[in-house]
Amino acid sequence: MEKKKYKILVTDDVHDNLTIVDKILNSAGYDVTLAEDGLSTLAIVLEKEFDLILLDIMMPGMSGIEVCTQLKQDPKTKNIPIIFLTANADRDTLIKAYEAGGSDYLKKPFFKEELLARVKARLEISDYERNLENKVKQRTKEIAQTQLELMYVLGSLVEGRSKETYAHLKRVSEFTYKLAKLYGMEEEEAVRLKNASTLHDIGKLKIDKAILEKTTPLTKAEETELKKHAMYGSRMLRNYKLPMLDTAIIVAEQHHENYDGTGYPNRLKGENISIYARIVTIADTFDELSMKKIGDRHCTREEMISFMRDKQGKMFDPTLVNLFFKHIEEFFAIYDMEIDTRDLENIIEVEAPKENGMMGWIRKKF
Repeated sequence: MEKKKYKILVTDDVHDNLTIVDKILNSAGYDVTLAEDGLSTLAIVLEKEFDLILLDIMMPGMSGIEVCTQLKQDPKTKNIPIIFLTANADRDTLIKAYEAGGSDYLKKPFFKEELLARVKARLEISDYERNLENKVKQRTKEIAQTQLELMYVLGSLVEGRSKETYAHLKRVSEFTYKLAKLYGMEEEEAVRLKNASTLHDIGKLKIDKAILEKTTPLTKAEETELKKHAMYGSRMLRNYKLPMLDTAIIVAEQHHENYDGTGYPNRLKGENISIYARIVTIADTFDELSMKKIGDRHCTREEMISFMRDKQGKMFDPTLVNLFFKHIEEFFAIYDMEIDTRDLENIIEVEAPKENGMMGWIRKKF
């Protein structure tokens, strides 16, 4: 593997100083660029990337400290390490240099060996910091992916492990993301809500399976018990104390609240219902309608639209429904997409957690 050739910018208003430093650094294999004043330095760093800057402090016009201050304020250059060169190493000057963002300093005149040692040490530190940052980013990405897998696994335990119900979760998450973006959410927030939508019914894990699978009308007592799943879900997710579940907690608790205040568990009304829950309610209902059967047939698209329109301002936020209808063909296009169910092979192998062993089960699996 070819050794990296570090790029170093040297700024000094004395030409002889530049010549000496240039000769020393070039002999050590560095790629050197020279500048004779502060303004030239600021212009050069916009055209070329550097691994290190050697910057004279005392220069006419813009001082090295002023140049450093500007470089550290620019996101593109703030991470370039700066070693100050100075003939005046008094305490006040050095304090100002470090406060401006300097990494080190060299007092003029200096020996060749001293210059090379300081440069080599600073570049090694920068490489170490960069590698460490990359490792942290990679680990953070891996953790986020594991958390996302956890959401889908838990959601699938509620919905069942067939390809049909897994596809339902996937579609709801895509509908949620689409509507969130149309509403104007930033990408990060929309993705977070998309993932949280998979856990909207997590509380059903605490509902008697006989109630969930009953095909005849529920008794009043059974209806009351079923409605508890919203609060059950919220409480269960709070127990995990995972930051990535904050949005899911809101969705789980509020996704059965109706815009007109007739929903449950807290009879919230209008914008007192979180925008997260208002979006997921529309996404989930839309997909539920697509799977609903009337006799031997599924609902037609016209029947689905008719139901959504009838519930506008009652069950659903009217503004969101209008937005939904405005882009209805895009939502139907998502519905028509083939869902990749290959991940289901891993989910099918998951055993549902025991009643009091959810947290231990999560630790074991993830």
